[in-house]
Amino acid sequence: MAYEIPTPKYLRVLNTLRKRIEDGDYAPGAALPSESQLCTEFGVSRPTVLKALGILKQDGWIESQQGKGSFVRGRPASGRTSPGYARDAVALDETGETEILHVGPVLASPRIAAELRIPEGTPVYERRRRTISEVGPVDLIATFVPVDIAVGTDITKPDPIPGGLLDLIARHKGLRADYATERMTARRVSQDEAEALEVPADESVMSVVITVHQASGEPILSSVLVMPGSRHEIEDTYALS
Repeated sequence: MAYEIPTPKYLRVLNTLRKRIEDGDYAPGAALPSESQLCTEFGVSRPTVLKALGILKQDGWIESQQGKGSFVRGRPASGRTSPGYARDAVALDETGETEILHVGPVLASPRIAAELRIPEGTPVYERRRRTISEVGPVDLIATFVPVDIAVGTDITKPDPIPGGLLDLIARHKGLRADYATERMTARRVSQDEAEALEVPADESVMSVVITVHQASGEPILSSVLVMPGSRHEIEDTYALS
């Protein structure tokens, strides 16, 4: 099934600015055009420009200086290699000790929409699975892939994918993973998660949102990893190579 989703105005601004940074049109340390100049260039409102700049800042492409404007940092730092749990979440061979719980289209939640930079409620493909050990479930992973990346691949099929999703996407779509952003929080388990993980309803869990990007900064997929027993919050960026 094909979906025609109009590109949001802020995403047009964001992608253009990021490409200019990537191509060297805006070198590290250079000032970006002012908000009013960007509004005029793209024919959009100030809130639209602020949203685009906010995402660029959050992802490490630019920095803002009070009273001076926004300045280029370059591509986000990717010196740290990914931790094991993160690599498993986005690249695990599903033919191992995993159980597929759901495969199919869902509507992007606000958090997933923000990570994938698409409008909230946009259809995406979900692959939800849990890792099983001798003592029971270890973690719960839901991976969300944009429709245009998922269609024409085994991502839309319920069978386990050997070699992992990133290898499959690279082979069939030519999209190479370069770096990932990670946002980790501790919270109480939801009812569905408690049942899948076989833990008490008041269990504390670590929820990690891991979004994989191409070198250009375009997101490829986003995974939500839930593991029992955590009480901290961090945010990080690391290389996938």
